[in-house]
Amino acid sequence: MTPASAGSVMAALEIMKSEPERIERLWENTNHALARFLELGFEVGPSESPIIPIYIRDNIKTFAYSTACFQAGVFINPVVSPAVPSHESLIRFSLMATHTQEQIDRAIDRMYEHAVKLGIIGDQQEEPETVGVLNPS
Repeated sequence: MTPASAGSVMAALEIMKSEPERIERLWENTNHALARFLELGFEVGPSESPIIPIYIRDNIKTFAYSTACFQAGVFINPVVSPAVPSHESLIRFSLMATHTQEQIDRAIDRMYEHAVKLGIIGDQQEEPETVGVLNPS
């Protein structure tokens, strides 16, 4: 480990020890986001961290979804094959203690809009929007 990396870790541990309210706030944010995702019908996977896995279960839709969300101002990490089988593809929604509930709600609302448009959640009887080009230009 480089001296700079070791120094960063030591500083982070000191902040965690001296400011426990950050950890409490992080878990409040995580629980709030998790409740919102479940309320809106997202398929949330198991997690024991502030990184919430949300199953999309289709590689192409996962890429289209993460691109659409990014264009709407929400950064989420796609996880697709070969890291996982295509039918287990997902995105990871990561939280920080410094996020406000308003920011979290705004991000989840935008994610919901695109999930419905792409046929990821919502009325599965309706025809989802056509998935366009994955790399924005």
